[in-house]
Amino acid sequence: MNSEPTSFSAAPVELSLWPPPPPVPVDGCPVCADLAALRDRARGWGDLSAVCDCDVLLRRHQDGHR
Repeated sequence: MNSEPTSFSAAPVELSLWPPPPPVPVDGCPVCADLAALRDRARGWGDLSAVCDCDVLLRRHQDGHR
């Protein structure tokens, strides 16, 4: 067994206290519109997990618009 303590040279990761603002759908994109509508329905149902999922999918989809 190694009795030497393990040391790490990497700095700690700092996380924000607040999540980023929700993504805004791109005008004229039907996929963005569908995801935003599903997110709004999920929020109305109180399904915050689905709201988060829609935000993730919308952000990933919007990367293709750039």
